[in-house]
Amino acid sequence: MPDPIPSKSPAPRIAETTAGKVLTALLALFYLSLATTAAGGEWHTLFLPACLLAAALLLFCFCIIRGDKIPSPGLAGWLALGLGGGYFFLRAWLSPWFYYESVADLGLITTAMVMFMAGAYAGAGDGKKSILPLLAAFLGLLNALLWGYQNVTGTEASWFRPDYSLFGTELRNIGLFGYKNFSAHFLSITGFFLCAYSMASARKWGAPLFTGLALILVSFTCSSRSAFPNALAGVTLCFFIYTSSVFRNNRKFYAAAILFILLLFFGAAYAVLDLANGAGKLGSLLDIFSFGSRLDLSKLAWALADQAPWTGHGSRMFTNLSTEFFSGASLPNFAHHEYAQAACDYGYAGLGLMLALLALFLFSGFRSVLKLADGHQRTNPLGPAAFCVLCIAAFHAYGEFIWHNPALLGASALCCGITCTASLSRVKASRRAGRWVQASAALLLAVLALCFAFLAFPVWKASLHAAPPSSNGRLPMLEEAASASLDPDLVRRSILHAAGSSPAPDQARLRELERQEEEAELLSPGNHGMVAAKSLLYIHQGRYTEAEQLLRPYLDPGRFDDRMFAWTTIYTNMLYSWSAISASRFPGQALSMALTAQEIMSAQTDQWLFYGALDPEVRKEHDLRLSELKMLILTLQSRGAVPDSSWRK
Repeated sequence: MPDPIPSKSPAPRIAETTAGKVLTALLALFYLSLATTAAGGEWHTLFLPACLLAAALLLFCFCIIRGDKIPSPGLAGWLALGLGGGYFFLRAWLSPWFYYESVADLGLITTAMVMFMAGAYAGAGDGKKSILPLLAAFLGLLNALLWGYQNVTGTEASWFRPDYSLFGTELRNIGLFGYKNFSAHFLSITGFFLCAYSMASARKWGAPLFTGLALILVSFTCSSRSAFPNALAGVTLCFFIYTSSVFRNNRKFYAAAILFILLLFFGAAYAVLDLANGAGKLGSLLDIFSFGSRLDLSKLAWALADQAPWTGHGSRMFTNLSTEFFSGASLPNFAHHEYAQAACDYGYAGLGLMLALLALFLFSGFRSVLKLADGHQRTNPLGPAAFCVLCIAAFHAYGEFIWHNPALLGASALCCGITCTASLSRVKASRRAGRWVQASAALLLAVLALCFAFLAFPVWKASLHAAPPSSNGRLPMLEEAASASLDPDLVRRSILHAAGSSPAPDQARLRELERQEEEAELLSPGNHGMVAAKSLLYIHQGRYTEAEQLLRPYLDPGRFDDRMFAWTTIYTNMLYSWSAISASRFPGQALSMALTAQEIMSAQTDQWLFYGALDPEVRKEHDLRLSELKMLILTLQSRGAVPDSSWRK
């Protein structure tokens, strides 16, 4: 009798192989670098994460080619990747303001897609040996320790962000993210992830629970308005998860517990609103729930969305369009309302797609919580934990741009992926077609990550030479980074620093800066932020007529020296210099310029009194210039000069 043909051994699951474990480590390092060296979200800080991401994606392709089994993300996962990922990826690629701002959105979308698939694979297991709770605890505690170190020592230094010295940005004790609301949000979601994971696990009292509670308490010390609403939502959800896990099949207690916690939530919310501004007024309610004056930003975003309702204006276009239309004193960088900004940038079609996918993920996460009440099966505890984090993020996105930060977006995308597979009774392995689709997408994203790393390398290299924000040694690094990358923001900052340096730059240097500005403007056409920089170059070259014509459309007395652009201040300084130079030859025109500058600067003073004084040095310089203008006006009037506004023509 012939010997039986030995059967072919089944392919191993990717999580059980050495390559799969290395892939897990690379993805963990990728997110670790996102939350530390790239926590501020600037595109050039993504050099290290991009290198790690490319290595992880190429290793993933190798595992597929070798034949390792990979879990399928399920119908919800394929819909999210195909419709959501494909739509937003193409829209960002075809954005009219493509180069750096669109590249930043491409980086965000790539991060979201990779973290989503990582979450889908994590949710396919039982969650008992997952490194996600350990990673959440480590990063949350690291953020809290840095926050405490900055407060105790009074330092503004970050352990991971030397690029702040390149930009001259002051940290002012705000943890890993350089922004108190982001640091508070990260502490909240890591804390509640650990708490919800404990509530859904068999062992409920342990290190994850107490670590999570400590992180939640620290979030209240960040002076962020988001800490309290995040905590209300998180406590409600954790109680919901706890009752589902402990009181199985007890529908009466289940319903009573949910009703009690909802009443507690709305009662506490009403009390806080009543103490703050009076809950009886609709305006106060809207103002509180939109986090203060950000209601104006969301109104502007919705108004801009109505101008291009179907497809939107393009990736990150709110940032550019708001510069021209926003009437407030300080100009915004984002809408601080993710849903309104999605409608502005990607149209109501993009917003509808985003909301539909979010509802799908929340429904899948809710199913994983309901499985806790089934006494016949034990669900993956990562599912309820991810549902808790996703609910908090969806609520907080109403008043903050958390999904425009790669680390916070990655955390939300990871939880979306977990909810897709953790709620399934059985996760199937991907078939041949699905495997090759994932391999092709991973290869494409790996190439994009390598291109991103190549693009960010010059600026990242320059940022490594740390220097204090007040040091003159920062300027050469900034000039090197700007000339190597032609990033419009870096070129603009380089021009501003050169224009304010002592001694003043010579004509050759000014011409070189003008060349860089023109090339940067070609890469990002319609970038309003370059106007201030170009006008300064014209002023230093004595080209006052060109500078005046360039700045006039942006003239608004309400826009004083803010942190982004200062067109009004530059315009008044230009008029003063122009009037002083032309006083002997054209006294009438000089008097008209000086009177115009005085009127604008007086309006700026009124704005300062209304909004509160800014930097005392800025106010002192402003008052000194205003007194110099008054002296010039008195001198010209004593000589019999009559205002002549022909200079405007």
